[in-house]
Amino acid sequence: MLVLLPKHSILFNVNMQKSESQLVKLVNLFYAYTQDNVRADISDFCRAYLAQEKAKEMDKVAQSRPKSISVDGMLGRTYGMLGRFINIELKQLAEKVEMDTVEEIWYLGATFEIPTPTKSELINYHMAEFSSGIAVINRLLNKGFLEEYPDELDKRAKRLRITEAGKVKLFSCIEHLEVMSKEIFSYISEDEKEILYQILAKLEKHHALKHEK
Repeated sequence: MLVLLPKHSILFNVNMQKSESQLVKLVNLFYAYTQDNVRADISDFCRAYLAQEKAKEMDKVAQSRPKSISVDGMLGRTYGMLGRFINIELKQLAEKVEMDTVEEIWYLGATFEIPTPTKSELINYHMAEFSSGIAVINRLLNKGFLEEYPDELDKRAKRLRITEAGKVKLFSCIEHLEVMSKEIFSYISEDEKEILYQILAKLEKHHALKHEK
């Protein structure tokens, strides 16, 4: 006896088979990823998978990498070049907002985020040399953007805080930084920005812990 199944039942079975096939593929990919990344979780796998798929879309760029240079080497080179491009933009921005160096903006912002740090705490936060850090802080003090006051618990020590004039200058700098950042990253999609941020934030955290030790 021939039984004719409704059309929607056939489509349902086909879709189920397709879904199961995709699920098996996904599980196998996740398993393979965890073999090389033992401590990885699902979120790490998803970021890596999306990054891999995006890389396929830019296959022509990937193929231009010299075979004699490792991926690590090309990452270092690319990051270094991007850093130079961004530094050029930052120097121009510092001139536009009438700051001597872009470091003055970073130190001003950190003093807003970390209320009342000591000079040493502020310098260590930026992983800077003490002499260069002191020079930046002194310039901000002379401009009236920062002020010193005695530590309540240790009268021999002094702490820093941002002044009202410093806040006005900082907020003006942030507006310009937002415009610059949008222009720099306008070439990539919102998904790519999120993936890039997650990866760089992971690297930043790792190396910050190394620096603290």
